[in-house]
Amino acid sequence: MANKVKKLKKKQPAPLKKETNALGLKPWPDLPQQLIKVISWQYSTLMFDMSYGGVTKSWRSAQTKQCCNPGAITQPWLELHDGNEDTKFKFNISFHQGEWTWGTWYWRRRPWQMPWKYYVGCSNGVLVAKRASSSPPEYYLHFVTIGECYQQLPPWDQRVPFQCAVISSSHKDPDFRNSEMIVLTGISHPAFVYYKQKAGLWGGYEWIKEDGAIAEPHCYDHKSKRNFFMRFTNAIGYKGKFYALSLQGTLAVIEDARITALGTKRAAPTVHSRHFKECLLESDGEILLIFLISTKSVNIVDDVEVFRLDIGTLSWIKLERLGDRTLFLGSDCCMLVSASKMGCRSDYIYFRNHKDEDWCAYDFQKGISQCESDAILPQDLPFRLNDELPSEK
Repeated sequence: MANKVKKLKKKQPAPLKKETNALGLKPWPDLPQQLIKVISWQYSTLMFDMSYGGVTKSWRSAQTKQCCNPGAITQPWLELHDGNEDTKFKFNISFHQGEWTWGTWYWRRRPWQMPWKYYVGCSNGVLVAKRASSSPPEYYLHFVTIGECYQQLPPWDQRVPFQCAVISSSHKDPDFRNSEMIVLTGISHPAFVYYKQKAGLWGGYEWIKEDGAIAEPHCYDHKSKRNFFMRFTNAIGYKGKFYALSLQGTLAVIEDARITALGTKRAAPTVHSRHFKECLLESDGEILLIFLISTKSVNIVDDVEVFRLDIGTLSWIKLERLGDRTLFLGSDCCMLVSASKMGCRSDYIYFRNHKDEDWCAYDFQKGISQCESDAILPQDLPFRLNDELPSEK
């Protein structure tokens, strides 16, 4: 009797596991595993394409609040919808080094010895991290793209919320050395905190608090003075300036810690919705605003809208296509990639659904459909994004 031959199953890469400990840690970045694999080899270029994960806003049920201008048409009021504002993210990517990176003949994995554990944001290729179990909180800038380099920020005032940190320019810009950083607080006093060098050659750096002294143009809660002024919840840095969105969707341009211009059109979906998630990112010299919209149930995204900022007029122009680009929206970051170089479908937007966190795909012509995370990108995707591929030896 012939012996049975066992067929060996091809070992599949382990999926990204979510942390289940008491701290509630989630993996960062929350992207398809194949894309994370590419980032691990090409972090010196791809990290610039990643942005802060954005915020989720809900329409207030009572829509009878008066507006700033007497006699103006009443507008709905927006509130933050984030269920767990204290969600922490654990860095979950191993950077690879090799001849295509450092000019050496070998490659190896090297663990990053860092004094922090939590990641609270990403801006222009720089990660913002928070030290675990520190009081007062300690924050760091992690310069992934220029080597194993980080910088500790001055002590943070625990009384002030830390919404997100934004760098005004990327390392790719020639004026990066003159770049600035602000931290959005989500409140009006202070509206944002400015990271500035002290007077003198060896003065170091300090936080400068800036109040929101401009009344919210679109509407406010007349029963509470704290809602009278603008409160910023989302922003992006571009060419030395900050483009920040208030809680009510007003666009503000911030330069030298001052608001220098305001957009006239409110940044909000064009369709009726219960709530929506908004993300800001820069791609090919354009600032894009993406809405994941929930029209019927707060647990299900059933529409997507994309807008481009006309920087000259500070107005939002709706886009009907992305061209040779694919957009990924995780729960903690967003990223635009070249579809032709990555081997994925162009004009597509992939995002996590609220309810079960499965991946969905948005086609500008066909709408939303479910998809498997391991089918978004080809399994044999090369590590490099140019013609020179690393050796598999």
